[in-house]
Formats: sequence, structure tokens, C-alpha cells
Amino acid sequence: MEALLFFDINGTLIERDERTDLPYSNALEKLLGTNNAMDGVDTSARSDKDVFMEVLQKKGISFDDTAWQEFLKLYEAELERFADTDVWRANADSTGFVRDLYDSGYTMALITGELSMGAEYKLRKTGIWNCFLTGGYGEDGLKRFDIADKALARVRTLTGGSFDPLFVIGDTILDVRTARHLGAKSIAVTTGSHSREKLLAENPDYCIDRFSELAGLFLQ
Repeated sequence: MEALLFFDINGTLIERDERTDLPYSNALEKLLGTNNAMDGVDTSARSDKDVFMEVLQKKGISFDDTAWQEFLKLYEAELERFADTDVWRANADSTGFVRDLYDSGYTMALITGELSMGAEYKLRKTGIWNCFLTGGYGEDGLKRFDIADKALARVRTLTGGSFDPLFVIGDTILDVRTARHLGAKSIAVTTGSHSREKLLAENPDYCIDRFSELAGLFLQ
């Protein structure tokens, strides 16, 4: 059987810093008419919709679909405004690695808390969006496991096949746990939210500092 590789985005494929989520935070602040809407909110490995709901709760605002749809419009406008800036940059040597995998015929998909529109803007910027068959995104569920299940189901629907082994590649302990949830091998990347020590405490199958370390596993 063929292998199937799932990738996270922020901190894995895209370098994560204080600018990475500016379009998201700007859209929230415009919606709420406030500054620093994201203060005190941990976004690591969470769905954008889950984060949105927490921010509203902290402001004493009930979530409803009207607010969500208005936010989506504002967010898309912010993504477009930042599209030609340098807020989204390839993380480490991720771009070359993904392109090499794609050229070698691997099936790849995304498991991310990003909304699909954000995922597309970010990965088009780094030139690898078309390398991914499909994915599970922030609008597919509030929790990572639900998003992962959706991603796997979409791959199976599109390909009509089964894959073995599965790999989940990401920068947080939740990515490692998601791999276990799917019965996949976990590849922890030390270039994002969680330290090597924290990642190793979850006993990933692999723990890397650069994607070139995986060349022997996938690109022989």
C-alpha cells in the first residue's frame, strides 16, 4: 500500500511568529470594535472557529451564525490585504521537502485548525498549495480529532483507496496525539509552538529539527 502524509500548517509548513495570524486578529478586532482581542488566547493546534468562540465568550458575546459569517467576510478581506506581504514564510526547509515528496508521487493532505481560506492563502504564498490533495480544516470541527477524521475521510473518498502507513507531521503535542488517534506514525517538528523536550515527552515516532532529516525515510 501507499503511504499517506498529513501536515499541520503553522509552525510546520509556515514559520510561526507574531505576524502569522495578523489577518485573523485584525478581522476579529474589526468585528468587535476593540484592540487586543486575542490577548490571553492560546491558538496552538486549535481550530479557528474554536478560538473565535472563546474570544466572543471572553467579551460576553454569544456565538451565532450571523457573527460567524460576518467574521468570515472580514477575514477574507484581511487575507487578501496581506497576500503580497511577507507575513507568511516557509518554515525551515519545508517547501523543498514537500515539493520533493509531491514529485515523488506521495499523497499528502492537511490537518489544520486553519480555516480552508486561510490555509489556501498561506500555502499559495509559499507555492505548495497544489501539492496537497485535500485536508481537514478549522470549519470542519472544533476539536483536532474531528478535523483529522474529516481529512482522512476526504482522502479516502477522493482516492477510493486505503493507505498504509499514515504519518502526521506537526509541531505540537496535539499533532502527536492526533497521529495516535488515526493509528498513524507521528513526526514531531521542533520549529513551532512546543519545545523538543515537550514533544519528546509524548513519545513521537520521530522528532526532527529540519525536514531534510526525513530524506532517508521518504526520498531514497
